[in-house]
Amino acid sequence: MQLYESIRAHAIDFFLEHGVDPTVELREIILLSNGHYIGRRFYCAHLQAVWRPESGELLLIIGEAEQSRISLSGDQTTASAA
Repeated sequence: MQLYESIRAHAIDFFLEHGVDPTVELREIILLSNGHYIGRRFYCAHLQAVWRPESGELLLIIGEAEQSRISLSGDQTTASAA
């Protein structure tokens, strides 16, 4: 699985685990700063997942509160609570 596909799959799993209806639209935004790619943000209902390649982490957010971070590097993934 490509890294991008893994990031998206983790975001979708997080949303589903927190009760989001599978028929609710997933919104994905490419993040840019001064014309340079800095990551992606996924939205679904009141949940967010933010990928920043420089940290290698997927930040999982409910409302305004960070819930956890998932380290994604190659084939290895680890999760940590915030």
